[in-house]
Order: sequence, then C-alpha cells, then structure tokens
Amino acid sequence: MRSTVLLVDDEELLRRLLSRMLLGAGFTVIDADNGRRALELAAAVKPDICLAITDIHMPIMDGLEFAREFRPLCPSVPILFITGRDLPESSDTEKLDGDVLRKPFRTETFLEAVARLLSGNTRAPHPPV
Repeated sequence: MRSTVLLVDDEELLRRLLSRMLLGAGFTVIDADNGRRALELAAAVKPDICLAITDIHMPIMDGLEFAREFRPLCPSVPILFITGRDLPESSDTEKLDGDVLRKPFRTETFLEAVARLLSGNTRAPHPPV
C-alpha cells in the first residue's frame, strides 16, 4: 500500500511541523525545500507516493511549476497546494487538478484535507481562516 507523502515547502519550521503531523497520522514523509529537489525525490520513489503537498510560493521552483512537472510523473497522485498568499491570477491549481489549503490552518483542518484527497473527494469547501 502506498503511504508516502511528498512534502514540499521552503519554510523549514513549517515543513517539520507538517512532517510531524503526517508521521503521527501513520504516513511516511519525504520532504524537500523546493520543487526541483522534490522532483528528484519523486522520480526515485514514485510508486510509493500517495499524496504530494506543496507550498505555492517558493524560490528555485515554485509549487505550480513543481506540479506541472510532477503530474506526468505521477498522474494519479493527488496534490494539495498550501499557501499563505493570494492565489495566482490564473486557475493553475484547478488545471493541475489540485486542492488548495490556506495558511494558517489547524492540525485538524490539514489532516481532514489530506484524508479528503486520499479518499478521492476533492474540492470540498474550506472553512475560513
């Protein structure tokens, strides 16, 4: 069974916190601080990845660029975009078949979004933050 989450965020403290949440929920976590590194990791373990979680705004390779390159590598893996900023003008997250969770969020909200995506129920309404 695939239970590995690929976590991509340039904020180290947030990446550690999210990793702990996911580990506590029983997932294996592979993390990267930018999209380029995440693609390298994904290529090595792609059969095991059940979910990709990526910040949208990052240096080197942002989350939207990562998702565009990740999608052909793992076409059936859901993507959860996280952001503390406004979404880009274009609806790239929808084009890339991903769900969006706005920062800051509570642990319960994050884990509910993960469970929803893994169950195949995407685009559920998010509570205001």
